[in-house]
Amino acid sequence: MKKNILITGGSSGIGEGLARHYYKKGWQVVVTGRNTAKLNAMVKELPGLHILTYDSLKENQDADILQFIKSEWGGKLDVLVNNAGHVELTPINGITRKQVEDMYRAHLVAPSLLTSGCIPFLAAVKGQVINISSSHGIKSYAQLSAYGSAKGGLNMLTKIWALELAPLGIRVNSIAPGPTNTPVLENAGLPPELILEIEQSEAQSIPLGKRGEVSDIVGGLTMLVDSEWVTGVILPIDGGISVS
Repeated sequence: MKKNILITGGSSGIGEGLARHYYKKGWQVVVTGRNTAKLNAMVKELPGLHILTYDSLKENQDADILQFIKSEWGGKLDVLVNNAGHVELTPINGITRKQVEDMYRAHLVAPSLLTSGCIPFLAAVKGQVINISSSHGIKSYAQLSAYGSAKGGLNMLTKIWALELAPLGIRVNSIAPGPTNTPVLENAGLPPELILEIEQSEAQSIPLGKRGEVSDIVGGLTMLVDSEWVTGVILPIDGGISVS
């Protein structure tokens, strides 16, 4: 029987890389996102891939996802990847309520509600939740009050859920990527010159001397998926930046 994986925020970057990896492995894959054009392009390229529109900033977005798992996958889910989110510079001097609430809604509220809804499906096959966090949730960086604290909170949720869901046979882990070559800064609306400055600065601060690739994150997540006696782990894949 084919295994199933649900990946939120899967139309680009790490989410897209994960979707392509598990599609090639023969898994049944559902990808969610807000960019319908990108999602439709993925389906054309990868026949049999399932897509669902999902905006983690809006309420009542889980119903279609949960119904799909019930009706199409018989109420079984092997892996839930909470990947949807965004980055925004939020210096504390001038931060707004909307910036904070949107960041927490995307990275804390939405994953909590979706994970809760998927518990019966995960329990049916002793599945796993993997939260995509960030090195920013481990190490403090200036001007990232909202994003850093949201990812730090997601790391703590990972540990709490691991304890709560272990009796059901559900494992919960987190990947904490460091600076990785994805469109995330471009999607955040930053100008090209600032993106280049950030990327060069990050590369200089990484002990291994280079930014990561999506394939690095996919490799770490695959290891967690295949490790049946691992739960409650926050796995940094960051070239050593979180310990520098």
